Amino acid sequence: MRTLGTALLWCVATLATFVAIGAQWSATHLQDESGFVELTSRVGDDREVQEAAAALAGEAFADQTGLPIAWHDQVASAVSRSILRLTESPDWSSAWRDTTRSTHQRLFAEPTPTDIRADVAPLVNLAIAEVDLPITLPGPSELPVTVSDEDPADLVAAVSRARDMTLVAIGVALVAGVIALAVSRRRSTTLAALGIGVLLAVGAWWVLGRMALPQFIEDQAAATAYGRELHEVLTDRIVASLDTTLLWVALGGAALTLLGLLSRARRS
Repeated sequence: MRTLGTALLWCVATLATFVAIGAQWSATHLQDESGFVELTSRVGDDREVQEAAAALAGEAFADQTGLPIAWHDQVASAVSRSILRLTESPDWSSAWRDTTRSTHQRLFAEPTPTDIRADVAPLVNLAIAEVDLPITLPGPSELPVTVSDEDPADLVAAVSRARDMTLVAIGVALVAGVIALAVSRRRSTTLAALGIGVLLAVGAWWVLGRMALPQFIEDQAAATAYGRELHEVLTDRIVASLDTTLLWVALGGAALTLLGLLSRARRS
């Protein structure tokens, strides 16, 4: 009976560890505004993303002006070219961060939006002072563009609970692990098994990061041309970030396993 109880507690601890990994990463990199901006900041360094963002921002700005078609296309093209020229300037990173920050703020505002939009006004304002336009136009205070038509309500709701879920999952994993050690006949073996459970949870997330995650991001982003450009770069960035988290958790799991094996070897 004690062996069965230990096994069940091991399963609970392993499952809770799996949940804690995903919840902690989401809380740090999606729920937290600074973490979200840091996660998406390097996406703006990709040339294809820059070209898509420049074209989208130029077109959106020209649409907002309400100019006749002859001037509309000229303004859109000039602003887009100017944005692209300035992607190498020190101010580009700041403007891109402002854009991603506004995206996060809108996503987590009340009520939750029915689509995903980015405010590209910082990109246009970066370029408009440098562009030679046929008429003088003021920079926009706000210029939202649609990144995805998919309703983000379920995603936002799940991410909003990530911080609380992290605390609960870590608590459950710790309690289950401690009780498993307390009731186990061979604590050194149980400690090693708990470490292996952590490694299994890490492995499961590693697989999900390369199979399910890219498809999920594609489903969210591929509804628009700009979203399709973002998809591959954003996926790579998210997987790299997740891998960093998994590495540290794996080291902890390996340490537990090694400690358990060494303890068992000493007793033998």
